[in-house]
Amino acid sequence: MPLSDAVVRALRHADQKMHEVERGDVFSVYEACRAAVSAIAPVDDFYIALVKDRDRRISYPYLFSNGRYLETGSLTYGPGGVVAWIAASHKPYRHRDDNGALLNRGVRFGDDELSADAAVVPMIGEDGLVGIIGALSDTPSVFTDEVVTAMTWLAGVVLDRVQAADPGRRLDLSLVYPELEDDGRAGALLAVNRTSAALTGMAVEIDGLRHHLEELTSEGALDERLAALSRRCFEVQAAIITRVGQHASVDGRAESRPDPLEGLSPRERDVVALVTSRTGDPGNAGIARALDIGTATVKTHISSALGKLGLQHRSELRWLVHGGPGPLDRAEG
Repeated sequence: MPLSDAVVRALRHADQKMHEVERGDVFSVYEACRAAVSAIAPVDDFYIALVKDRDRRISYPYLFSNGRYLETGSLTYGPGGVVAWIAASHKPYRHRDDNGALLNRGVRFGDDELSADAAVVPMIGEDGLVGIIGALSDTPSVFTDEVVTAMTWLAGVVLDRVQAADPGRRLDLSLVYPELEDDGRAGALLAVNRTSAALTGMAVEIDGLRHHLEELTSEGALDERLAALSRRCFEVQAAIITRVGQHASVDGRAESRPDPLEGLSPRERDVVALVTSRTGDPGNAGIARALDIGTATVKTHISSALGKLGLQHRSELRWLVHGGPGPLDRAEG
């Protein structure tokens, strides 16, 4: 779709900023992306996350809410939220699609108020979903098709810069940050998250000291140094969590992929197995014959399974189960 002049200017400025930063400075890349989206829509909360669908791991190197940075980290996402839906469909999610139902199933950050509008777009690489970019607003109906198109374009630029920052070799972070050393009592991922939390605490203390000094002195140079040090804490967080998010597991060992159909009943699993079979979806009538049940019952099981998995259409089940569409899909309603 054609973009307005204001949106084009914001995208051009973001592209220039992202390509001017030093290689490895992913924090500035994320900052430029947020600034561009905030320039074209009222954004109260913003995040960038890297996704490893194989082990259902999501890492947040950048979180911003109501004018401040938040603690970053990694966690496992569930099968019924926005991330799982995007991983299955590879499509942008809009609050208006379901009045925020999927959005509110996931982990909430920022204040306790539910967002009035949201848009979450995927970052798609050669091997599938790499990450997501999310923008939330307390103002309803602000993320128009134009904004989502702009966010999708920005997702491609961010992905390009993040991948360019990867030196292609494993970085031994323990040489620089001894606190990341695994002592046997906690996994490397937990150690990274603890380091991230410690950096957040440092940033808060530094920011508090800066505000206190503002009351005592007008020395601008000192204030600038403290502000830069506070920002540096979040830059380190972004670099660490981005590196973690680019690997399926922190210690290099592959983790088994969680069951994407957990939570379904045995009969719902039987129906989904037929819908996603390698030979193609046999349709409601074919499923009814195979399981010796009525077509109305088949529709009930499919509707229930889609609701539990956070999907809208049966064709999306193949993405969730197999990671791609089948050549013979002919889904019925």
